[in-house]
Amino acid sequence: MCTDAALCRLAGIGLALAVATVAGAVEPTVEVTAPDAAVAVGDRVPVRVQARGGDGWLWGDLTVQVAGSDQWAVVDGPHEVEGSRPPAWTVTLVPLALGELELPEMTVSVRSPDGEARGVTASGGTAVEVASVLPPDEEVPPAPLRDPLGVHGLPWEWLVPILIVLIPALAAQHLWLRRRRGPTGGVEGEDLPPLEQLTRLTSELDSRVGEIAPEVVCDQLAGGFRRFLERRTGEPALEMTSFELRVLARASRWPESVQRGIHRVMGVVDGVRFGRGRVPDAELRQAIVLALDAARGLELHLAPAVDEESMEAAS
Repeated sequence: MCTDAALCRLAGIGLALAVATVAGAVEPTVEVTAPDAAVAVGDRVPVRVQARGGDGWLWGDLTVQVAGSDQWAVVDGPHEVEGSRPPAWTVTLVPLALGELELPEMTVSVRSPDGEARGVTASGGTAVEVASVLPPDEEVPPAPLRDPLGVHGLPWEWLVPILIVLIPALAAQHLWLRRRRGPTGGVEGEDLPPLEQLTRLTSELDSRVGEIAPEVVCDQLAGGFRRFLERRTGEPALEMTSFELRVLARASRWPESVQRGIHRVMGVVDGVRFGRGRVPDAELRQAIVLALDAARGLELHLAPAVDEESMEAAS
């Protein structure tokens, strides 16, 4: 028993300091609390993480290790609980498998009074029972596939956007093919001989120069001349460019007058059709005459070969 008041007071202070020192030396720990009831795959499982001990230590953030896990996923948190001392956090997990699943590793960063930083990991052993939603000992057939929501029959809501894109594309393709193949010439009578069909076309075009646009005259003249060449020679002249026609004439060794006629006629019509050039009516009429003269020259050039083949066949 202490008889001296001063000594008693000093002894009490020393005991208090010793107790405080021991309390401050308690290592920090982390406790995890999860529901005891069984849950199903996909259910939300609220988890509370509580810090313990570590008086005078500086607590940091909570980290939940679920990266690459096939058992758990984090859908919310972690969130620190306001006003909790020592600190606490809440995090919401979702189980991805069946059975007794141990909670993922949870670590809180801390810094000791002397400045050392480290992590405190929750002790293991906390597990949650994840049960199946299917009845036990009973085979349940899979549900039949259902149509996606909002889709019943023809998706009319897509019809207008599809037509907006499709119609201009078809029109552009038609225009490209028309320019590639050339106009038909606008003259009926496919049963007529090639030269007679072209003669009728050129006669009609010559009579209408000045009445219709030069582009129309050139379109019909280019198409009719190509049609004559295709029907007379068997070459796909309707699909050829003007350059390809000139190469064909040179490779086939057509007469020079025919080659010059093709070159001059195509130069005039292409200048109007593609270059939007302005030509006088006299030049258009001259191109019409040149086309007919070139066709007649080619007809004369090819006629003897036809006659010889006919004579050989007859013999």
